[in-house]
Amino acid sequence: MMLLKFVSICLVGFSLCAATPVALSAEPAQVLLRVSANGIRNLRPFTVKDKWEIQWDSKGELLTINIHTADGIFFGVAGMQQGPGSGSSYQPKGGDFYLQIIGTGEWTITVVQLP
Repeated sequence: MMLLKFVSICLVGFSLCAATPVALSAEPAQVLLRVSANGIRNLRPFTVKDKWEIQWDSKGELLTINIHTADGIFFGVAGMQQGPGSGSSYQPKGGDFYLQIIGTGEWTITVVQLP
């Protein structure tokens, strides 16, 4: 049985918020990648199926997460955050990707495959 929960999504620095339905499942998400570092990094490529998520925790003043296909083509911005904090970004389309992290201070990035 699948349950729906409404999650409020707000973009930092913008006055736009929306309630988004999120499907809840009894299956746990699978952690595919977890990296803690600081500064600017390109993370190792990974393969995901459709329906995955990028989660982050940042101690610095700025964090930007860009998604690139494994062959280097810019896919999109997954998240931008000013100031310390955490967040997540749902991605509906699977494939072979790597993340470019541009941050100040320490950060942790986790990629999870959703059930």
